[in-house]
Amino acid sequence: MVIRLAVMCRLLAYAAPSPVSAAAALGESQAAVFRDMAELHDDGWGTAWVSPQTGAVEAYRTTDSGFENPELARALGDASAAARIVHLRLATEGLACTIGNTHPFTADGMAFAHNGGLVPADELLPLISPEVAATLQGDTDSERYFAVIRSRIAAGLGAADAAAAAVRELRPLFPRASLNALLLTPTELVAVHASQAAPIPHDMLDASGLERLPADHRTAYYQMHERRLPDGTVLFASTGLDVADWTPLPAETVAAVDLATLEVSYRPIAAEAYSE
Repeated sequence: MVIRLAVMCRLLAYAAPSPVSAAAALGESQAAVFRDMAELHDDGWGTAWVSPQTGAVEAYRTTDSGFENPELARALGDASAAARIVHLRLATEGLACTIGNTHPFTADGMAFAHNGGLVPADELLPLISPEVAATLQGDTDSERYFAVIRSRIAAGLGAADAAAAAVRELRPLFPRASLNALLLTPTELVAVHASQAAPIPHDMLDASGLERLPADHRTAYYQMHERRLPDGTVLFASTGLDVADWTPLPAETVAAVDLATLEVSYRPIAAEAYSE
């Protein structure tokens, strides 16, 4: 059983005009920096991508640490896809390191990864449709967050609108939680940046024992950034990388990339910004 006082994970995603590796999209040196963050975020890792052969979302996840792990190096450096998400896990308090609790979660042709903790997780259950609840495989709060989004999609919303609707419903229940997340479908990459009131987990950073922490972990742990390359490639990442050429993703915003056009749209999450 894992004991954590907070939850800390790292997120990375990209959408490109043609299949490329994460290292090619991000840059070899920054891909190495991301891999090294698995020394701190060491409770497993996973990735999901749009298959160049079938156009379907496929995924791989493991409870092994990604630190100095050749499998993570190959996933970032050798495997090509037009869209991919990657997650480095540091587990929520009390949740075991099992495959069922490891990100990204997959269902209904989609994949989902979350950076945050929603405790108690049982408060999410009333927001999940019975049909979706029957498919839950683990006991993590993050899979239930995904299930809330899936329930909204099943009710007729598109992926980005469903993510925004889910955050608006969850925010009153978890006012200081990070709801940062990535959602990948065969046609869309969605990045949720919803962590404005989430406290930086200084106690856990202190307890890590690492002499040198990844960049910005003590000052902007939950900030997410985006970057657009000259060829149209769009990247999203949580802190830890060199983001000098990146743009902070607006707070409390859902960004959605159309994989066919690479156009990016933004949806504010605040409830007052919407008329239902």
